[in-house]
Amino acid sequence: MAQYRIGQAILSPEQPDFDQMLGSAYNSRLRPICQCVGDPGVPMYIVQINGRFWLKRMPNTGRQHAIGCASWEMPEEFSGRSDLYGSGLTYDEDKIKLRLSFPLSRRGSQAPPAAAKSSTDKPSVQADIKRLTLRSLLHYLWDEAGLTKWPGKSTKRNWAFVNESLTIAADGKTVKQGDLQQYLYLPEPWVKEHREEIAGRRRERFAATSGSDGKNAHQLLLLIAEVKEIKQAGIGFSTVLFHLPDCSFIMDQKLHERLLRHFGREVRMWTGKSPGHIMIAATFSVSPEGSPQFEEVSLMFVSEEWIPYENVYELALIQKLVADKRSFLRLLRYNRPSDAPMPAFLLTDHGNEPVALYVIDAEFSLDDRQVEAAASASKYEYWVWSSRTHAGAVPTLPAPLPPTGTSAATASHRDPLSTQSSISNMPKLSGGSVPPVNQPSAAAANPAETGAHMSLDAGDPLEVGGR
Repeated sequence: MAQYRIGQAILSPEQPDFDQMLGSAYNSRLRPICQCVGDPGVPMYIVQINGRFWLKRMPNTGRQHAIGCASWEMPEEFSGRSDLYGSGLTYDEDKIKLRLSFPLSRRGSQAPPAAAKSSTDKPSVQADIKRLTLRSLLHYLWDEAGLTKWPGKSTKRNWAFVNESLTIAADGKTVKQGDLQQYLYLPEPWVKEHREEIAGRRRERFAATSGSDGKNAHQLLLLIAEVKEIKQAGIGFSTVLFHLPDCSFIMDQKLHERLLRHFGREVRMWTGKSPGHIMIAATFSVSPEGSPQFEEVSLMFVSEEWIPYENVYELALIQKLVADKRSFLRLLRYNRPSDAPMPAFLLTDHGNEPVALYVIDAEFSLDDRQVEAAASASKYEYWVWSSRTHAGAVPTLPAPLPPTGTSAATASHRDPLSTQSSISNMPKLSGGSVPPVNQPSAAAANPAETGAHMSLDAGDPLEVGGR
């Protein structure tokens, strides 16, 4: 059970007065201490978002937490996020500054930028590898929202849960033009009885961006949502999203052609009725008539548990891990190309250190020997599944082992952003990292403390540019 020391009291999210105690500690500016490794513990801090209180870990403390703790941070070298530190991800006073490779405004009738290389190309031919593309921004928010972690217990996630988790993750993040939340649009969970109020709020949001800013520049919004269908409509295509039954997004013919060309594999998996959800990250403009139209688009498949995957083998492994009630972390590529060897998952229930799980898809050019060399060069235990030699059932995985020493106390420490089926009952905790004003100093902070996917580089009117 997760425990936190605030003053002289030891608290748990299961306590009925936990929310009240967090609010009191926030107002009294008391520092919560995570007890996952025993005394003296690991300091955390409290933020208030939309009138609710949440615990977040302090910068540069992720690796100080026990591996079973929700605030534990993976070894940096395993994730594509580490490639963006100091460039795409930097600290700016008390916030994390995101440097994007795609625009959030468009001047007049300016067309989306011309097509660029696919982000699956090798890094040497990419012009903007150090900035966040649509794909890598989606990965970053999925990571920050805790949606790449699975706690190993029976858990239900739905769009309401994902929506609020992403909202919390976006807090404290800025882009060149201002706060990220100013641009982020996540469809409200659809409730039939409240459809008029929901539609009214959406129209109000869209209307605020349908005009220019006085400099003939039109603001774009950033959409993250689940795709229901893409169908031909007139001279273009209509994209229907879950939780937006009364509003469709326009996709022109050229954008649709690029979508099929650059996301052909994803589209084939989708039409093949792969389980789970297909997520879209897109920038879009709103016409004076209120119609939203895509500018750039990226797609990402997630499992029924909303865990990202790139191929059927990764999906099979997710299903096996979930069925066996294993605790694990999904690792994301961000801007790394598909032929760069990196583990797909980390097992977090095998003692005090993670086990790297590599999955080799024979469809890509990645050589088994390359993966073996990269895995053996790491100091961590590893496991490799190659579809070239074993395309059937998932091979035997390393068995779960309890943590030893002070970490043993966190064996049942649950992921507070991954264990509730209802947002209203969710403990007010999060795995994010950005300190609020007058909380921890960011002077020496690392963005590391702070969810398959392909998209095109910035400049392509897709990336594709674009329940």
